[in-house]
Amino acid sequence: MLTIYCMGEVVSVSKRDLLKVSIASSLGVGFEFYDFLIFGYAAPAISQLFFPIKNALLSILYAFIVFATGYAGRPLGAIIFGHMGDKIGRKYTLVFTISLMGAASLGIAVLPTYYQIGIWAPVLLTILRILQGISLGGEFGGGMTLTGEFAPINERAMWLGVAQTAQGSGPLLAVGLVGLLTLLYGQSWFIDVGWRVLFAIGVIIAIIGVYIRLRISESPVFRFAKSRGNISRLPLVDAFRAGYWKRIIHGLGFIIGGTTMTYATSVFALTYLTSILHVPLLEVTIAQIIGFTILIIFSPIFGMLADKYGRKPFMIAYAVGTLAFVYPYFLLISTKSLPLIILAQAVYNFMGSWMNGAYIAMLLEMFPTRVRYTAISFIYHVGVAAFGGTTPFIATYLIYTTHYNLAPVYWGLVGMTITLIAFILAKETKGTDLNY
Repeated sequence: MLTIYCMGEVVSVSKRDLLKVSIASSLGVGFEFYDFLIFGYAAPAISQLFFPIKNALLSILYAFIVFATGYAGRPLGAIIFGHMGDKIGRKYTLVFTISLMGAASLGIAVLPTYYQIGIWAPVLLTILRILQGISLGGEFGGGMTLTGEFAPINERAMWLGVAQTAQGSGPLLAVGLVGLLTLLYGQSWFIDVGWRVLFAIGVIIAIIGVYIRLRISESPVFRFAKSRGNISRLPLVDAFRAGYWKRIIHGLGFIIGGTTMTYATSVFALTYLTSILHVPLLEVTIAQIIGFTILIIFSPIFGMLADKYGRKPFMIAYAVGTLAFVYPYFLLISTKSLPLIILAQAVYNFMGSWMNGAYIAMLLEMFPTRVRYTAISFIYHVGVAAFGGTTPFIATYLIYTTHYNLAPVYWGLVGMTITLIAFILAKETKGTDLNY
């Protein structure tokens, strides 16, 4: 049994319960990364079926615009579900968010194409993407808050690292399914039907998520805060009015670089390699499977180290390492050589595991219980909307306008520089009690 201190009272939590909470939290995060990667895989098909124009690169740009509109809904979802999570509780808010995600994914899976309903096809696709964005706006902040509030103070980053393995397991499921379906049925079948199957499988993930979340307990930290009336009526207003706005802006700096590079090395890299460099989809799948497997293995390990040595060293190491690797990454994948593409994916994901548990632990420790869900959701989804959803479009546009295949390097360098500064300016939070 693990011991958690909630406002002077002792709560015992079994490791089994904590593992269940981490899995329940990771399902939503995994769905997020599964969703954005299958959209990347589906982008060539969606561009043909929903934006049928002669210029293939311009058609893909339109598909990525729709991809980015989904992220416009995320800050709204962060405000709506952050309010619910800080007012009525973490558990049932997360049940609702994943249910809405599943419904939107089902809509995309059965959506008619431009050839069947004309302009309504891209319009409805955009609406469904925005609904996905709204639902996902409550996922990351809620899942990480729930996990962090269950975890013992000296194991918090490690358990958050377990929850953050979803950043690898979600995409791993996506690329594994794409590789399997392509191998069994061929790439032309995937463009016609296979991408719809991937969105339909997302519905199954949502159903599993609802089942597990209904069987977990509410956060002990939130329960104690509620029993003492320490609940905010308007969490977002309180977060800014109570002087936490500086921490929110600082937290946004945490998100920018990692988000930019994560989307560049997954969604954009996938479409870039298959549609522009014409690397076989199966080869790209193999490289990404290896990279995501490394992320899954090492995220809890470095989270455990962050519990021992502090959050900042691993956050700064990630930022410095990634800054040095941005140019080599794009250079390696531009060779079209499978071993070098694998090397690029493996190195980036290994470095990503350095800070997965550390940075989210620090974010949780920066905010009090009454606004924690709202603040984390707002920080993460504003950052992802501004720098994640737009990255595939910006990277493609840079190549389109400059005719230079390595042009996305500059976008990655800007993002990581901002994040390195934010990490350096952060105060170490290791050992912070979340009961405040």
